Amino acid sequence: MEMEHIHYVYWLSCIKGIGNIKRSRLLKKFGCEEEIFNAGNMALANTEGINGKDVLSITSGRNKEIILKEFAKLKAKGIRFTYKGHYTYPGRLMEIYNAPYSLFYKGKLPDNSKKSVAVVGARNVSYMGSVIAGKIGRQLAENGIQVVSGLARGVDVCAQRAAQAVAGGRTFAVMGCGVDICYPRQNIEEYMLIQESGGIISEYPPGMPPLAGNFPMRNRIISGLSDGILVIEAGEKSGSLITAEAGIEQGKDVFAFPGEIGNKLYYGSNELIKNGAALVTNIRDIMDSLGLFYDCSTEGRKKKVDVMLERTEKIVYASLSLEPAHISEIALKTGLSIQHTISILAKLELKQFVVMAGNNYYALRI
Repeated sequence: MEMEHIHYVYWLSCIKGIGNIKRSRLLKKFGCEEEIFNAGNMALANTEGINGKDVLSITSGRNKEIILKEFAKLKAKGIRFTYKGHYTYPGRLMEIYNAPYSLFYKGKLPDNSKKSVAVVGARNVSYMGSVIAGKIGRQLAENGIQVVSGLARGVDVCAQRAAQAVAGGRTFAVMGCGVDICYPRQNIEEYMLIQESGGIISEYPPGMPPLAGNFPMRNRIISGLSDGILVIEAGEKSGSLITAEAGIEQGKDVFAFPGEIGNKLYYGSNELIKNGAALVTNIRDIMDSLGLFYDCSTEGRKKKVDVMLERTEKIVYASLSLEPAHISEIALKTGLSIQHTISILAKLELKQFVVMAGNNYYALRI
């Protein structure tokens, strides 16, 4: 099998020590990836910014058989590959400065025709911050908005966990390591579930460890894939401020939840608001800025239905939301037995007030 253009792009994407800047200089000089592959040592060494170590890295990896085998292994591992110019490359990223040359991903890439919001913030999030992140993540997903973040502990994973729990919810995690590595490891459940309805994305090749310098770079991709960036609980030196700054440079809407003056957890968030970020306190503020219609009728619909139900039916109905819940969870919330809960849910389903959203999972009917 002969190498095709995508294989040369993959090869150039995986060369150790060759990042976006050096790749751009090589492509500017040689015109295409195949020419770089075939270039002589002297020509490579005479390229601006390319040193002897880089030349050795480039030339030592020119084994077509190995490249083709490694590329084939990607598919076997469930890893997909795209690059600038390819039809699968996210359109939003084409518009940003220093766009990633290529992307590795597991699952899917964000749908360019749907709105996306990045939700970022403190790793050492407070209880209230985690509640806000979860609520916003769920509400974004309920309104068909894709949630983008970094799968970090704290705000990131709270928002992404809530979004993926919504039927049809989509969330995407941009990693500071290879997509075959779950970092942090404690988020392995979310890492696996995100691949089913959303995607795990990285510009770094598989096997790349989570190096500290990778994370500030990946933040431009988080903001680049989004129409707006929401910051929750950002301290003075929070990494989420880098994402917000990247969003500002990219012309994206930046939102921030305000916090108590003097609270260190909100220093960065409050500074963003002082400098022009939109102060938000609910999902409607975000949707209005994105030009989307917010359907506020859900709570009103609940109140109207409430008067039509029997007492135990009201209890069960009040415990439900648009986010599917398991029967055992509903029973725990209501204090009813599993059997009684099943009976009431069956009645509510017949009355078309609730819908079964999966095996033993129920949600409000829209």
